Amino acid sequence: MPGTTKLAPATVINCNMGIVRWGDELILVNPLRLRPQQEEKLQDLGKVRHAVRLGYYHGRDDLYYRDHFNLTFWRQAGSDFYPPTADRLLREGGDCPVPGGRFVEFSQSRYPEAILWLPHNGGLLLCCDALQYWQSWRGCNWFGRNLLRFGGFRRGMQVAPTWRTRMTPEGCDPQHCMEDDFQRLLQLPFLHFMGAHGEFCADKAHEEVAGAVARVYSGLDRAA
Repeated sequence: MPGTTKLAPATVINCNMGIVRWGDELILVNPLRLRPQQEEKLQDLGKVRHAVRLGYYHGRDDLYYRDHFNLTFWRQAGSDFYPPTADRLLREGGDCPVPGGRFVEFSQSRYPEAILWLPHNGGLLLCCDALQYWQSWRGCNWFGRNLLRFGGFRRGMQVAPTWRTRMTPEGCDPQHCMEDDFQRLLQLPFLHFMGAHGEFCADKAHEEVAGAVARVYSGLDRAA
């Protein structure tokens, strides 16, 4: 579900919430606060049972959902930039609120970040900030579009440049840091992708992610 978020005064970019339905239960990934009418439509889809935080700098609306829906809240240990505390800790190889799903954690990043893989319908990758797929700047105002461009964002799939800079630990070689995590991710089968920013990538996500990772770690970042 697309929405927006304010990064700074007068600076707005798009933001996405993933909604996974399993039976009559809903799992919200990267939760976003909705307008009352939209929240009613959300509840028409099923019972909101879980909320999952995948990125350290996301989560400003998580406390609202935990308090209003009495759901189970998942996040990584140390992903505490926003409240609340975790009801269940998100761990690679651990439990997942979606049967058959799997969490992949970035093992080298400065702050916690994870990806949720779901095996259904050819495989779906749900991400926060690490990977982003932009085909337009819909949902961004003028300041937001230009802030993204200034930060190195381009159309298509990419390892988010500002995320990579922020998440590379001090003293770690940025030409190689976190490459192993992305390569582990590419061992999973998936056709579809959605990040917390950008747009949904259908049917060709694996090849798009593989290309984005190769460009970054071979030093061939795309020109503007």
